[in-house]
Amino acid sequence: MLKTIWAIWERGAAGMQSQALGLAEALFTTEGFAMPEGFEVALRAPQRWLPMHPFFADMGALSPDTLAPIMAQVEKQGWPDLLIASGRKAAFAALAIRKASGGKTRTVLTQDPRSNPRYWDILVVPEHDHVRGPNVLLTNGALHRVTKFKLDSGADAIRAECARIPSPRVAVLIGGSNRNYTLDEDWMREFVGQLRRMTERSGCGILATVSRRTGEAEASILRGGLASLPAILWDGQGPNPYFGFLGLADAIVVTSESISMISEACSTGKPVLVARLPGRSKRFEQFYDSLLRRGLIQWFDGRLMQWENTRIDDMDHIARDIRDRLGWA
Repeated sequence: MLKTIWAIWERGAAGMQSQALGLAEALFTTEGFAMPEGFEVALRAPQRWLPMHPFFADMGALSPDTLAPIMAQVEKQGWPDLLIASGRKAAFAALAIRKASGGKTRTVLTQDPRSNPRYWDILVVPEHDHVRGPNVLLTNGALHRVTKFKLDSGADAIRAECARIPSPRVAVLIGGSNRNYTLDEDWMREFVGQLRRMTERSGCGILATVSRRTGEAEASILRGGLASLPAILWDGQGPNPYFGFLGLADAIVVTSESISMISEACSTGKPVLVARLPGRSKRFEQFYDSLLRRGLIQWFDGRLMQWENTRIDDMDHIARDIRDRLGWA
């Protein structure tokens, strides 16, 4: 019988969804696993403020709207053999699910839980997070859903639409402000000027995307700045060409506030230029320094820099290590 996998992530957290689903999909591509099921979760008060401990974890901690589809799946197929969780709320839910399953469900957490690592079967964390232990697996960056198949098929789907964009083509990935970094209107105006200088100097074309975190005012400035350039901007309408843009790109420019987006860019093996946002995080700086030392990224300053890059991708070895640790090899 095929082993069942669930992926769960915090509601509204696209990066965490990518990590949980990406790892579940990597396991699914190996023999012996069924197609993974995915769920977003949210916690009720006061559980969302309680310490991360199995004692406080129960299924009643989940908000009713996120609990209902989970229990419907349990009624249909039972508790999963493996649960992959990303994010603090998902970590709490993973403890509750393992308890409710009577220990049947094995748990993998893809981020630092900021509590005892032994509460989960396996932790998968980036090396710049200083979590260590016998059940901890280390990665170069964040896990993700980028695969060669998705890049190739995504590129094929939009190749005709992008034929008018000159080469070299640069994928420009725009995020938004978070608690550590600020992407505001002043920064966007300066960034648009850098993109203009890049196209004038190199003759390149631009394939740009914004994210749900990009402010409308900032997106409007980007839209106006790209209107007179050889560029395509996906602004949230219609199917997301994200994988296609990465697949067609000769180089990638990505904003600095997202370890997930930078990790995804680096997994393509293409030159990655990071556009630095105002702000600072010691954890992020350690991540940048690690990639800079290995020549995987450069800081973006309005120049198109291209070099022979290497591809970093933790997915294959992490999936293999998980199977080994669980005795499912």
